[in-house]
Amino acid sequence: MTKRNVMNMLVVHLVVLAFILFVLVTPTHFDFLMWNVFLALLPLDFALLVLIFKSKLLQAFFSFLWLLFFPNTMYMITDFIHLQYISDSLDVRYQYFNYSVLSAGIFIGVYLGILSLELLIQKFFIKRGGLTVLVLLAIVSLVSSIGIYLGRFLRLNSWDVFTNFKFVLANTQDAVSAHMVAFVLLFAGAQFAILVVYHFGGRLLANLAVEDSQRD
Repeated sequence: MTKRNVMNMLVVHLVVLAFILFVLVTPTHFDFLMWNVFLALLPLDFALLVLIFKSKLLQAFFSFLWLLFFPNTMYMITDFIHLQYISDSLDVRYQYFNYSVLSAGIFIGVYLGILSLELLIQKFFIKRGGLTVLVLLAIVSLVSSIGIYLGRFLRLNSWDVFTNFKFVLANTQDAVSAHMVAFVLLFAGAQFAILVVYHFGGRLLANLAVEDSQRD
């Protein structure tokens, strides 16, 4: 990685750390955001390790860890459920503060996930066509939605795959239902839309930048 890219990643990590410290020292109702944002940062770090290491074996290992922890990023969309424990009205005193903290944590977590995915796309799919990327985004969205369901409703964690795989497998099989299918499909669709807009919007900006530089 170039020095500029290292600096950019350092800034991202410092912002995440600053947010975690902010939640720690301020009187919010959302202490869980510290842990959730930290978990959302891990896929980005795994993606960076994929870029850093030249060994195919290590790249495959950290790519697997990335896929395992990626649902923790999009999982944060469901953290809006915690608004039920406070008032859902901005007219209530100080609720704009709670809204701001919760929204910032959720958007940071989701963006970290998108950024980590884009890094891997640049690594492995940069020469592939748009259709291949669309299929990839659809698959990632579907797998991530399954992980979100298992985390939100069954309270399973990413590391349970290593610590208690049989338990995860048994609970996943038992969880299959119409409710699960509906949730997974809806969230997969939402994630797919977000990922497509970000990816192809980013390509549009990159193309415009190239065109501007060529005119200059």
